[in-house]
Amino acid sequence: MNLRRIALPLIAVAVAVAVWKLYGVTPTGQPACTWRAGADTDIVQGQNFAELPAESKIRASFHCDEARYVYVFSLSDEDGALLLFPSTMLKTDLANPLAAGQNVLPGKHEGKDIAWTTRSGIAGITTYVAVAAKEPVPELVVLLPKLRMWTNSSLPSGDLGVTNPANGEKPLAGPHTRDFPAAVLQRAAALSANEPRPNGPMHADSELPGVWTSSWRVVPKK
Repeated sequence: MNLRRIALPLIAVAVAVAVWKLYGVTPTGQPACTWRAGADTDIVQGQNFAELPAESKIRASFHCDEARYVYVFSLSDEDGALLLFPSTMLKTDLANPLAAGQNVLPGKHEGKDIAWTTRSGIAGITTYVAVAAKEPVPELVVLLPKLRMWTNSSLPSGDLGVTNPANGEKPLAGPHTRDFPAAVLQRAAALSANEPRPNGPMHADSELPGVWTSSWRVVPKK
């Protein structure tokens, strides 16, 4: 194990978190991510391993002083890997690259806020991972059309749900997949696995320059 490779990003994150707590801002160019659960006036910041009822609304708020390409995925034993954003099947007012400033994913549709939800039928932990980058991330770009994805364009009602890849192929990383199907996503999940508070400045990836990550783990409420 290359301890230096792991330690340097963690030190950078520690410094950024201190700045975030003191001033509410991140160093120039470093994005911040805040996971949110709930709806309307009952919105709380996500906590790792928080218990959430099935169908709880979830969102991710991003802030950066520069435009960023953002990707959001989830992983659970029952669902495997799912693509949350950007999904070709998800109609929203937000698209990559997200503009500088604050953006709350998945965004709005026809003027109304939309949200992903915790999935019913999930017995164990769901891990959500976000990646923000200065440029498109090739290993994620090739992954996008191969996963099951969130959609609000499959049903006449416009309700959100999960659908198979639009190309009709068998989805990659289906149910019982134990790890994310891309190395950058695996590193993101590993780095934040033991953090009680997943919000704030994102982690600088240890392999890809100009790439930051965040993850959030939730447990179904019994």
